[in-house]
Amino acid sequence: MVLRIKSSATPVSSANLQGLQAMTTDEIKNYVANVLTVSFGANADGTGTGEINITTNGTGTGTSIGTFVDTDLQDAIGTHPSAGAVDTVTFTAKQVTAAAAESITNRAVKYSSSTIKELTDAEIDTELLDYALTAMTAESAYTAGQYKLQPTAPSGGTWVSRYTLTDVANGGNTLTYLWQKTAATSSPDTSLKPLKLINTKDVKEMSSDEILQMLPNFRNRIIESGVGTYKIQSSTPVVTGTWVQLGNSATDTREEVTPANYAGNFVGNFTSNYAGGYVGPAPYSGTYAGNYSRNFTGNFVGPATYSGTYTGNFTGNYTGNFVGSAPYSGSYSRAFSGNYAGGYVGTAPYSGSYSRAFSGNYVGNYVGTAPYSGTYSNNFTGNFTGNYAGTYAGTAPYAGSYSRGFTGNYVGGYVGTATYTGNYTRNFSGTYTLFYGGFVGGNFAGNYLGTFSGGYVGPATYSGTYAGTYTGAFTGNYVGPANYTGNYSGTYARAFTGNFTGNYVGPAPYSGTYAGNYTGNFTGNYVGPATYTGNYSGNYTGFFTGSYVGPATYTGFYSGTYAGNFTGNYVGTATYTGNYLGTFSGNYVGSYVGTATYTGFYSGTYSQTFSGNYSGATVQATKETISTVYLWVRTV
Repeated sequence: MVLRIKSSATPVSSANLQGLQAMTTDEIKNYVANVLTVSFGANADGTGTGEINITTNGTGTGTSIGTFVDTDLQDAIGTHPSAGAVDTVTFTAKQVTAAAAESITNRAVKYSSSTIKELTDAEIDTELLDYALTAMTAESAYTAGQYKLQPTAPSGGTWVSRYTLTDVANGGNTLTYLWQKTAATSSPDTSLKPLKLINTKDVKEMSSDEILQMLPNFRNRIIESGVGTYKIQSSTPVVTGTWVQLGNSATDTREEVTPANYAGNFVGNFTSNYAGGYVGPAPYSGTYAGNYSRNFTGNFVGPATYSGTYTGNFTGNYTGNFVGSAPYSGSYSRAFSGNYAGGYVGTAPYSGSYSRAFSGNYVGNYVGTAPYSGTYSNNFTGNFTGNYAGTYAGTAPYAGSYSRGFTGNYVGGYVGTATYTGNYTRNFSGTYTLFYGGFVGGNFAGNYLGTFSGGYVGPATYSGTYAGTYTGAFTGNYVGPANYTGNYSGTYARAFTGNFTGNYVGPAPYSGTYAGNYTGNFTGNYVGPATYTGNYSGNYTGFFTGSYVGPATYTGFYSGTYAGNFTGNYVGTATYTGNYLGTFSGNYVGSYVGTATYTGFYSGTYSQTFSGNYSGATVQATKETISTVYLWVRTV
């Protein structure tokens, strides 16, 4: 143990000196602890090892030991309505953990193994400094340096306010201070001084300055052992050691925001947001700039343009531009420039120019001049007077008169009376039974290159190559590759699958299935069921009674009666003067003169007399507790 002088009285003299003795722990906690802790407390500025500092921007030195958050309601007491917005300030506490520089030239001595020797650094920590730390954290009357958190100075000794925690409030701020003890409550016994060596055999009492050489070691021992470290939080720290609360608490409070009823007469200017319901009889004649979400049953007479979304039922006459996707069921009398994919069932003839794709059934008369260049896949029953350049793939026989040049492949049967006058250059593989060159019968298997002017009446099929001119009636199937380029004036009753490029002038109606491309002028009536899928580039001026289901937007002018639900945006300039019975959810900026209840937010000047109960979120004078923190110190 550490040695001190033993005497029968104080001060020590040769008359009362009795020798040397070991110091008890209580004796170390008296004088040695007093010298170290008083100096630790009195010379603190928040930067020394083991000291605490508090800032509002987190720039203090050391390791964070906790925070105190202050919230302040932005609205003043009585504000109505209040959104409850707050300002926040965070106080961050830190304890310095950086090691202090140690330098001891005068060391206390101890008696060990029948000899007196100086203490090592480790022995100084465990046999002197640990007892001083225990005395300080236990708030011994001989010690100082401790911290406490409370609004007023603690009793006993001398306490200095190091930092201030402010709870800001409209009704007045509340201050809580971090105090540090700088002078002990009681004076120590100065006779309880440890001894030191002055040579290899003599000892002497240590002075207070020599004891203070151990102060850097004392600071470092706080961080190394954990005893004397602090926390600021709402409950006991759940970490190593025993933690004790020092002082009171720091509490964040702010004014309550609760509903309040106003029962008087308000005759001033109301400039806040009114969130209640207006139930009085007086008409509203100001300018409404908020969102109206109730049913409006009055007459809108303002000049402003409505630019919101209308989702109610419109029963008046709509004269603006319709840009929605709802089906149109009225009478359309303007130019249509979109894609029409419905069916036309009206009686008026179409006389304009149609330049878009038509996918419905066309039952009128086409009287335009533009050639048809699409693909026609329906049944044609009228008179065809143009040039047919497509391919006929139907099954019905051709019964009219063909008077143009035929350049395709003819595979049907010819039943006309005209003779064939061309050159037949194919191979004839049938049985030729007419008289030729003095003999009858036999099979002709060669190439016939002459001019045949008779009529072929045999049953056999000709499969050779005919290179001459055929002028008779052909009743078989032509399967050769050559194109017919002459003028056909007879009646064609078979299925035609080639490309017809001439003009059909016969009187017979076409009753087959036409699958080619029609480029001429069609003047008959189309009665087929197929859908027209070409491009129509004219102007449609008739009456459309079907449903438009295409994706295109209608941008024309509608002048009929619209009885459906309008869900688009009205962007016209016309003034609405009818009765609106739906739900209006946009921004209304006109003048409302009806009697309906207003439940939105009013931001203008209200000058009427209010006689009902006014209720809403109001900032009260009473406070509520938001959070509370305490200061904790580790004692073991």
